[in-house]
Amino acid sequence: MGIIKTIKRRFISMNNLFSKNHLLKDKRIIITGSNTGIGLELVKKLVNDNNIFALVNHKKNNLDEIRSKNIRIIQKDFSDLDFNPSFKKEIIEFNPNILINCAANFGPTNQNLEQVEIDEFKKIININAFAPLRLIQILEQSKNLNIIANITSGMASLKNNKSGGYYYYRASKTLLNSISRNLFFDLDKKNINIFSIQPGNVKTKMNSSGIITPDMSSQKIINILSVNDANLSGKLIDNNSKILAW
Repeated sequence: MGIIKTIKRRFISMNNLFSKNHLLKDKRIIITGSNTGIGLELVKKLVNDNNIFALVNHKKNNLDEIRSKNIRIIQKDFSDLDFNPSFKKEIIEFNPNILINCAANFGPTNQNLEQVEIDEFKKIININAFAPLRLIQILEQSKNLNIIANITSGMASLKNNKSGGYYYYRASKTLLNSISRNLFFDLDKKNINIFSIQPGNVKTKMNSSGIITPDMSSQKIINILSVNDANLSGKLIDNNSKILAW
């Protein structure tokens, strides 16, 4: 299994060498989950040419190492959906062009039927699905918002769920997909594109067996947002812009 994964990683890396990397410049971008994984790599790639509003849960040690006047770091626990007026005011006044919802929580290791606890389930759903919705509810008032990216997961797929388990994570990300699809019909009237992006099998703290790096995945997300293809809005897509079945 280790050899197969190594071969896959090398194959993907070789293909990536020949792909065109796009840029985003002079944008105001809110990124959640920005202290680790894909969110952190997005901040690193975007901070020099854009203004970044970085939202983190508790830890911000990795972001603190980024020395830039273009970044503002705010701590917000998304398991609590009580968005106080001062927080709402801050993100509205930032007046973003782009919102990237990366924040996610996998939940406990044991997520079989016997281990499911409803209170814990609610916390994971708040972080993975309801917090992105709340942010969008607030920010769709913004005059300049025109792109939303909800970072989902292959584990959210109903079609490809062949093994079950992982109740918290699967169900919360499936709910995010459903919310994203529904939002399309409201946001399309306001010329806001919303992309549900499956970032690939990314090696992160949540997924130590991943095939691709957060660096590679984040660049592919930037490519999608830079092109901003309205034909992909409201669709589930992979990191190469291929439309997937929900």
